[in-house]
Amino acid sequence: MATIDVIGTTQYVRLPNHSFVDIPAKIDTGADDSAIWASDIKEVDGQLSFRLFAPSSIFYTGSVYSTRDYQVAIVKNSFGEREYRYKVKLMLKIGDKSYKSSFNLAERSRNRYPILLGKRFLKNRFVVDVSRHNVAGGGSAPRKPIIIITARFDDDTKAFFEIITKQAKSEVITERYRNLRYTIDQTGKPSVTLPDGHDVADAKVVYFKSHGFLPEHAASIAQYLKYKHVPFVDREVGDFVSRSKLSELFILATNGIPVPQTIVITGHKDVPTYEVLRSSLGDKFVVKDIHSNRGKNNFIVIDKASYDEAWTRLTDAKTVLAQRYIENDGFVRVLLMGGQAIQVIKRSSTPHKDPLKAHLNKPHGGANAVELSATEYDAEVIELARKSALATRRSIVGVDLIQDKTNDKWYVLEANNNPEVVRGIDVPKRARGLIQFLESDNK
Repeated sequence: MATIDVIGTTQYVRLPNHSFVDIPAKIDTGADDSAIWASDIKEVDGQLSFRLFAPSSIFYTGSVYSTRDYQVAIVKNSFGEREYRYKVKLMLKIGDKSYKSSFNLAERSRNRYPILLGKRFLKNRFVVDVSRHNVAGGGSAPRKPIIIITARFDDDTKAFFEIITKQAKSEVITERYRNLRYTIDQTGKPSVTLPDGHDVADAKVVYFKSHGFLPEHAASIAQYLKYKHVPFVDREVGDFVSRSKLSELFILATNGIPVPQTIVITGHKDVPTYEVLRSSLGDKFVVKDIHSNRGKNNFIVIDKASYDEAWTRLTDAKTVLAQRYIENDGFVRVLLMGGQAIQVIKRSSTPHKDPLKAHLNKPHGGANAVELSATEYDAEVIELARKSALATRRSIVGVDLIQDKTNDKWYVLEANNNPEVVRGIDVPKRARGLIQFLESDNK
């Protein structure tokens, strides 16, 4: 007898023949068929070709898929009108299990979920638990706590939440923003955990109290909760303008964009020792203020002495990122306007008079900067920059990327919302790109 797994109303899935990125899917017991966002669909001489997703999606790779094994189905759209849809078979992975199933190719640019899993896929495989999300099959639904996150915890606040705890039927956990642990692991997975190690995303609901005191922390947690499909209040916390490297990193990581392994350090009271960070991040790592700009308060650590010196200089920083150092030969900035690569600037490795800034590769005057062809540069790097712009919802952006010398993997360091356009190499090209974008309909 086949094993019947549990699945929630939403689920992260993977398309192993497309990419290794988690893609959100909606579980819809009201739909017979499954559907997936596709574009550039063409049928010629009995052969169907298509691209999964579309250029406006961060999951779009541009890869063309061709098959003679397809069907044409008649379906009703959301307006009740009959439409012809192409149906193909695709490999889908949920948790550690793989499935081959049929999908209608559909235009889903306005849908929150690019993939929909219907009854034919679910039958004899899953039972749907509407109280759960992203469970990847198996297990019964545990009781979930209500988590309250606050900036301050004075006597009045304690007394108030003692009343809440006594009256609530659910377990109530109250914690301060600064006591939470914010990390992005080596695989790029973000997490926010309580001091005891429990995941904030295991909550029934999260209440942000006084989120205006630490907006970047609240915004990062909200981004993580959206990624995990966990409800939170107030919902305005989820609609924010990123103002620092902290929330920007969580936006990138929750959209499957590779960023360096990161540990967030809040305050100066419980700063990890050099040995603790070294055991997680390696022999060399970077510490920087989340509000650092143009290399200020941004230091490389190679031993305990440089670590202590870095913290001496970070006296005014309230929140610090500790990141694994990526061995590199410099970095690349891709300037995009309206999703189009206007300019690619490569900065090679260069010495620095300050040993704690030897990793920055950005000397005054740009002596090590070289312009490369935006049309001929590595298409995968340009696409990664474009996805970073889409994830951060920035139309005019300078995306800094770095390649690991040890394995050739690219990482995004930053998606700068205020890239240098008025000075530097070939300013007229930037001006032309900007006016073309502003005068176009692509906004």
